[in-house]
Amino acid sequence: MSMLQEKLGKFVEGRRFQTFVMVLIITNAVTLGLETMPGVMAVAGDWLHLFDKAVLAVFVFEILGKLIYRQGRFFLDGWNVFDFVIVGIALIPASGPLAVLRSLRVLRAFRLLSVVPSMRRVVQALLLAIP
Repeated sequence: MSMLQEKLGKFVEGRRFQTFVMVLIITNAVTLGLETMPGVMAVAGDWLHLFDKAVLAVFVFEILGKLIYRQGRFFLDGWNVFDFVIVGIALIPASGPLAVLRSLRVLRAFRLLSVVPSMRRVVQALLLAIP
């Protein structure tokens, strides 16, 4: 593994960047809710869409960084796969017959499950408790 891969991996998996991602997830969930309000969209719709695209770009950067760092091992972690699928869905063009997928952007809020370790443990415990 190259030193660049190592630095990239430590950056995207580091505490500061993961805290930044967590703040983006929460903020993005709020802005997605605001996008359902016609009055807000009339005033700030362009800014909300721009913010949404910027957040998605950060999520893509994070996934790519982890893919470059972990390579094939990336897909061995179920939380990485979870993030990959959610971000992948968000990248699908939401027009025409695929417009319904736009509503799935709210799933990005579920990325908190993979970013916050304590929430991850709770979900894992719940899943293990299911017979």
